Amino acid sequence: MFESSAKPIVIPERQKLHILYTRYRIQYENILRKIARRLNKLLVRSKINYTIKYRLKSFESFFNKLTQQRDGNSQPAFITDFLGIRIICPFLEDLEHIEKVIADNFKLLEVEHKGQKNSVREFGYNSIHLLVDIEDELENGFIPHVSRVCEIQLRTILQDAWAEVEHELIYKANFSLFNESIKRKLASLNASLTLSDIIFQEIRDYQKEIESRRQKCRNSVEEKIQISIIGDLQQPAINIEAISKTMPLKPQSDLEKMLFRALEEHSNNHFEQAVDIYSGILRMKPKPHVRSIVYNHRGMASFALGEYTKSIKDFNRALEFNPKNTRILNNRGLVFRMLGQLSNAVRDLDFSLQINEYQHEAWHLRALVYSDLNDIARALEDCERALKIKSDYTPSQNLKGLLLSKL
Repeated sequence: MFESSAKPIVIPERQKLHILYTRYRIQYENILRKIARRLNKLLVRSKINYTIKYRLKSFESFFNKLTQQRDGNSQPAFITDFLGIRIICPFLEDLEHIEKVIADNFKLLEVEHKGQKNSVREFGYNSIHLLVDIEDELENGFIPHVSRVCEIQLRTILQDAWAEVEHELIYKANFSLFNESIKRKLASLNASLTLSDIIFQEIRDYQKEIESRRQKCRNSVEEKIQISIIGDLQQPAINIEAISKTMPLKPQSDLEKMLFRALEEHSNNHFEQAVDIYSGILRMKPKPHVRSIVYNHRGMASFALGEYTKSIKDFNRALEFNPKNTRILNNRGLVFRMLGQLSNAVRDLDFSLQINEYQHEAWHLRALVYSDLNDIARALEDCERALKIKSDYTPSQNLKGLLLSKL
């Protein structure tokens, strides 16, 4: 047997090590909080529903791990999880996003995807472990045998749940005492949780696909509807309700299939075909709130075709089923404006803003109507109201500039 030529590393006496731990603990805690705050600042901009937890190892836990873990030369191992941060989120794709954020904003020394190498017969918690450098933060000194890193763990909610239970059942117990039946049950449970994470992600991907289709539809319709303000300047119409707004339909029902067909035709600017499908849906006499939505969408499709009278009739029917729907009121107000029925347009927009005053697009549309009426003061006031809600709303910024030039 070959002996290592490296000098053995001697663990300091427990008492001396405890003195050093106490001396530098506050420094390490400050570093930990600083990293956690930085992570929160980076992630709060995303739409991820995340939770951040962090902890510094207690002296007892640190010393026990130091004496138990040794490398190949029977020397004490360096502790890499003395500073620990855990980020928990709902979906697998969230983990990928957070990992990229950390890689882009920290000095990343190591990445380990735990659980990837497990076979189908094995079990163990899945987690992403990242080591980020804290060398520059250690200004006052350091604790011996503590790696100059902070370990950041990324887990889904289900992965975290499994890890917590596993820690109690397996890590703290003698796993070798478990019989084969118990081992199989644990493996099955872990596999079920892993599969659940995958299914949740597939459902999330499906939702995103649907939302992408809705947004495509909104954009295509808005491109068709241009509102003339002054001279040759054009402003886009207000956002309309999505063609396939969530409705309580049975999966793959005829009604649902027709709705998706209408969405495809509408998003591809095939407004006549979309109108025909909406009409077919209405002949099926769906529930009242569904009819209101479909009438509203058919009205917008007719509007895009320049059939303003038909459009008004559909909005009237939509409001019979849902009289306080602000989107329908805004849409009908838009059509009234195009027809030159400005008093009717103001009436609809007044009512809509009474229901919900936090609609920057409705304030903007009413400003356009007042501009048509040559009531510059009220038009400017409505522009200001829109910009208070959404300061970067370009249509209101442009309209405000044009109105000021007329004074």
